[in-house]
Amino acid sequence: MALPGIAIGAGITIGGGIFMGTGSGGGGTPGVNNVTGYNEMPPPVTAGGDLEDPTATINSPTGFTINDDTKTGIAITALSASNQAFFATYGTGTKTVTWGAGSTVASSTINVVTNSGASLVFLVQGQSGAATYNYPFTFS
Repeated sequence: MALPGIAIGAGITIGGGIFMGTGSGGGGTPGVNNVTGYNEMPPPVTAGGDLEDPTATINSPTGFTINDDTKTGIAITALSASNQAFFATYGTGTKTVTWGAGSTVASSTINVVTNSGASLVFLVQGQSGAATYNYPFTFS
């Protein structure tokens, strides 16, 4: 049974952790097909390690901020079995990723430089200034 949308009127407060739909940012279940999440980086995510930028700010478990727009490399080194199967045919080169809700950019062009087994390493293209990237990441 389908219900019509719910209208949110004046005086209504929505608290944190409420899912409002797939309209903004990455969506889907982290670890399934083309959607990666916090646990696939794996925790703890490190500036200068999983993130090329040694000055990056870790906003665990929601995401991170890359402060140096000349160091935009991101390593996802613990892909789930489902994502390993998805990325087996993904290849390398220019791709697109949609970032989770609350990110400072909705989506980015990326350059996948390593795609092997449980690891995916890519560079975010066109970042200008500091940018926050929240989970989940949806690759297309």
